[in-house]
This record gives sequence, C-alpha cells and structure tokens, in this order.
Amino acid sequence: MKLTNKSISRSVRKNLREMAMDLPPGSNPDPGIQDKLAQGDTPFDKVEFPDTNEEQPENNFQELLASERYRDVIANVAEYTGQEVSLQGQGGLLPLMRLTMGALQNIIQTEANHREALEELAIELVKKEMAIPEGAFQYDAKIVGMGEMDMEGMNREGDQQGEEGEENDEQAVENEVEIAQNLEHLNFEKAKRRLINSIIQGSAMKGYYMYHYVADRLQDITGSDTLIRDYGLMMSVNDSLYWQFPDESIGAAMGGESMAGKEEVDRNTEPPTIIARGINFPVLVHELIKGVMEMFAVQGQPETGWEEISRSEDTLEKEVWDIRLGPSIWNRIRGQFPEEILLDENQKELQNYLLVAIFKLEAREFLVFVKEVLEGTERGQSMMQQLMEGVRAAFNQEDYTPEVDQIQNEVREAAEETSDQDMETFLQNLGITQEKDEPEAEPGLDDKKLASMGINALNFELNQAIDAENWELAQKIEQMIARKQGNRG
Repeated sequence: MKLTNKSISRSVRKNLREMAMDLPPGSNPDPGIQDKLAQGDTPFDKVEFPDTNEEQPENNFQELLASERYRDVIANVAEYTGQEVSLQGQGGLLPLMRLTMGALQNIIQTEANHREALEELAIELVKKEMAIPEGAFQYDAKIVGMGEMDMEGMNREGDQQGEEGEENDEQAVENEVEIAQNLEHLNFEKAKRRLINSIIQGSAMKGYYMYHYVADRLQDITGSDTLIRDYGLMMSVNDSLYWQFPDESIGAAMGGESMAGKEEVDRNTEPPTIIARGINFPVLVHELIKGVMEMFAVQGQPETGWEEISRSEDTLEKEVWDIRLGPSIWNRIRGQFPEEILLDENQKELQNYLLVAIFKLEAREFLVFVKEVLEGTERGQSMMQQLMEGVRAAFNQEDYTPEVDQIQNEVREAAEETSDQDMETFLQNLGITQEKDEPEAEPGLDDKKLASMGINALNFELNQAIDAENWELAQKIEQMIARKQGNRG
C-alpha cells in the first residue's frame, strides 16, 4: 500500500487519540485538542516535562496535566448546574449555554449599580488572600461592560509574523552564536517564560471562585440571593468552553467583544500599579491575581532579549493553553510548598517570597527545578526546602530582599547533572520546542533504538518523521508505538 501524508496523519491521530487522556465518564474534550495533547503539539513544546509511567493511562505529561484539569472542570460544571454532565466536543453544550446566558444577564443587572463597591471588595479580597502588605502596590481595578474592553497592547500571533521575519533575518548570525552557546540551540528563556505564564494563569484560576470567601459581603452590597449561584454557573461553564471548542473557534472569539478580562502592570509608578479589567466580580479578581503574580515574575526577567521573549510567549493564543494546563502545573508546584506557609496565616506572606526566589532562578536552573518538583522527586523536595530556608533567612533581615545566589546551590548541582539530551527531552514532553537551524531527521533510528525509547520519545520522533515526510520511518515508529501500547494492555 502506498503511504501518503494524509493517510499517515489520519492513522497517527486515530491511534494517538485511542491511547490518550484519562477522561471522566460521559465527557470528552474537542478531538483536535486531544490530538494536540497526544502529539505534544501545544505551546508547551518548549518545555521538558517528566515521563509518565506504565501504570498511567496517559502517554505524556501534558495529557496527565490535561486529565487532572479536565476532570475538575467537568466536576465543577456538574456541581454548579446541579445536572449530570455529558459533553462530547460541542455536543451537549447548548442547554448549558442557555443557562449561562441567563446567569450572565442576571449578573450584569445585579452588579450594574454596585460596581465601585465590588471593585473595592475585589482588591481587598486579593490583598488578604495573597498576603500583600499595605502600600506594596497601587490598584486600578474596574468592572467594564461586554465589548468595552480596551484591546490596546494585546499580543496576537498573527500580528507578529512580518515583524518577526525582519528581526529574525537581522539577528540570524547573533542568534546562531547565542543558540550554540545555549546547549544545542535550546532557548531556555522562552521555555522559562512559557512555564511562568502557566503558573501565573494557573494560580489565578482560583479567582473565578473566590467569591465564596465573601458571599455575605456580596449579598450585603447587592441585595441578591442568587448572585453566588449565577457566578458559579457562569464561571464553571465558561471553563468548559476552553476544552469543548476547537482552538480555531476559541482563537476567533479572543480579542473581540467576548473578551472577559485583561491585566497589565506599570512599574514606572511608585509604588508599581496593577491595572485590571473584568466584565464581572469573579473575572476582576482573577485578573488582579494575575497582575500580582506578574509583579513577582518580572523580578526574574533576563537582562537582555526580553522584548523578543515576550513577543513570542505572551500571546492570546498561548494563553488558552495556560488556562487549560496551568492549574494542574500550579497545583503540583504549590503542593510542594512547606505546609506551614500554606496553613499559618502569620507565614502566608512567605509564599510570595518563595515564588520570587523561584522566578529569579536562571533559566536552565528554573527548568530543572520545575521538572523535579512536577515529578515529585526527593531532589525536588530538597531543592524546594533549600529555597525556603534561604527565603526565611533573608526575610528575617530588615530591609533585605531574598537573593537567589545564596539559596540555589542544590539547584545548580541538579542543573549540572542534567544532560543536554535530558533537558531537550524534558522540554519536548512539556510541549516546548527547541530552536534548530534546520529540522533534520534523526539518524540511526533502527528497530533496536526505537524499542529502547519510551512512548513520549516515540511520539516526538513520529512527529519529526511526519514533518520531514519520511513516511517509511513514520510507519515504523507508529508500529513500535502500537506494540508498546499492546504490552501495556
């Protein structure tokens, strides 16, 4: 049988989907999203995630993160609608969308005459829950109407192509030297920013549901007995749309009248200003948290190249994947925080200093650290403890900001022991791709070498072979994947 690009791609996608996510009963995300997760074809192709083990149904770490998050999303929809949920792509969404539209109209009408009080409450709530000292930041927080969002400064991938082309041509020689020095062309700073964006978005997703902490205050302000229910209904169903609609539909809707919120930070004021806009109270809280987290993250920005890094990674299209996978990434990282700074109100502020210390790690050290923590290794726990001890020591000194160079010895050792190939594999598993001069087919991929590879590595090589139109190799890899999947069963 003659192999064609179309037949190979169709067969690959079918097989990958069959060995994909661990899904809740009765619900499935959009097939295109499942395909991208199975193939690692997401903005996280710059990052190396840990491998999954044979006991797990997922075949790569992105699928594992997606499974965790998707189950939570569907559970939230069931809780707030009070209904048994069965979603198959866009199938089953219509009744939920009707409920959501009704809830949205109720929210708009209820909040209309109380925006200023709700804005002040949102700021108060975020400052308390994130242990932000008085006077640390200024806040410009507003609830705005649908379609009133200011789109200035929003970064779309389609808007940068021509501009990037010119810049890349001019910087080709310089970048070639830099990439060669950065371990076989791997752009660690972009990978670091990709993960930081997922952490920011993941930590802020809780803001959609923090209205529960101030339910009595909300009722006092608005006089509504149904607002809390409407918030839950609208936000839970909204979360599900990122999974049930294909990327093309989500991308078309982003940046238009359906845009729900945005944030930015202004470091030129004293103190710095967090600017947040949202179409309702939960969205405004979400955007304020993102702004606070961005203030922490900027302390780890590289001295050079930031404009290019931001243009590449801070796009609306990639934010969709931060929303999908970020909460699971954040939960795994926060789950390794020392218990006392999570539970003791008097130590809660140390979480912020610990985050700053993590963000200030050099890019390679940051990536190794996150890999170990996500995997839950003893070394990851030890590195987190080392950072925490340094933060405590620094925090106890008056007018002293924690300096990473005092607390990262073990992180550096781990980075030195992580080979370039291990780092490359880790980033590929996270969906973060390396930048190479020219894509080349991997030499010497014989049966013996293929048999020694794990599922993640085989999926990566399969995509490489398809991109290179090496159909003979693609078929061989596909057969090896099928054989290994059979062994799992």
